[in-house]
Amino acid sequence: MNADTQNFPRIAQLIDTLDTGGAERMAVNLANEFSERSIPNVLLVSRHLGGLSTHIQVPHLVKLLNKNSTFDIQAFKRLLQNLDDFGAQILHAHGTSVYWGVAVKWFRPSIRLIWHDHLGISKEVIANNPRREISFLSRWIDRVITADESTRDYWLEKGFWKSGKVIYLPNFPKLISWPKKANKKFVFLHLANFRSEKGHFYLIKAVKTLTEKFRDFEVRMVGKAVDPLWKVEVINKVNQEGLGPWISVEMESDDVSKLMSEVDAGLVVSDREGLPVALLEYGLAGLPVISSDVGQCKEVLSPGNFGLIFPSGDSQALAEAMGKMLDNPAEFNYLGQIYQKHILDNYSGGKFLFLYMDLIFGLISNQPTHD
Repeated sequence: MNADTQNFPRIAQLIDTLDTGGAERMAVNLANEFSERSIPNVLLVSRHLGGLSTHIQVPHLVKLLNKNSTFDIQAFKRLLQNLDDFGAQILHAHGTSVYWGVAVKWFRPSIRLIWHDHLGISKEVIANNPRREISFLSRWIDRVITADESTRDYWLEKGFWKSGKVIYLPNFPKLISWPKKANKKFVFLHLANFRSEKGHFYLIKAVKTLTEKFRDFEVRMVGKAVDPLWKVEVINKVNQEGLGPWISVEMESDDVSKLMSEVDAGLVVSDREGLPVALLEYGLAGLPVISSDVGQCKEVLSPGNFGLIFPSGDSQALAEAMGKMLDNPAEFNYLGQIYQKHILDNYSGGKFLFLYMDLIFGLISNQPTHD
């Protein structure tokens, strides 16, 4: 580290909401990590707070802008005023908040802008959202943090930034300890918001296959209905297949720590990811994990050492992996304990902050990239 935290630059985070989601949980985790280490910080929330706001350890550091639209001038003025009042030196913009982050640079050019890109790159993502506007905006973005290596490599290949200005920093989890619940049947948790890339339908197909051999298990699908129609379709499919006794479709949970204590294993079955915070939270909770081979999941799990990996979209392979856990719960419970140590050793908030401090101090000591 280049300096102690007492001399740390003043950091403002900017995010759209604090609804349940991976990027939102990272914003909350960062805010709490900063506060625990006495790093001056503020969390600016554009539209509305959401349930995750209750997990901020220092609530007065959260400022709501009440943004109603992209061109809400009054909300943008509130953003500038909050940045001025706080004396922000760094603006850490999560996801689509980078657009307003760039606008801030036009009015406050001395502020250094970091874009935290949480969106995992895939052919489908590029086809549906080529993000051509980034070519124009890149001159005002001083650094980019990605949650996986493939996204970092994608932006470097585009040539918008020089090497060293796009950095992969693994996400990190934070949980509160809860007593472990003893379940009468084995419970899998699929913690993911309801939208098309999260793999709900081939998980349903895998469960259908699994019921041919196993009866004593349950899958809990927990997440926010980001796409309400998608959630309705998931519920309808569960009912059509007669899987009500094995699959429960639930609302989002604001208390992930408690949720993790109620289940026996974690699932990531997405078509694309960066580094899902849920994958790390499963590990921190000591849960054995099955994950699709997307983003950084394979690197984190080191297949066979810390969890099971299957090809994305392969419901048969997913069913086989779930069957292995049901056949050998004690063995996989032990694997969950090993995975927990792996997460504590390699994906802690302290490790993230160590790398982040180098990024910040390197950035603050240089002129803005567009100067």
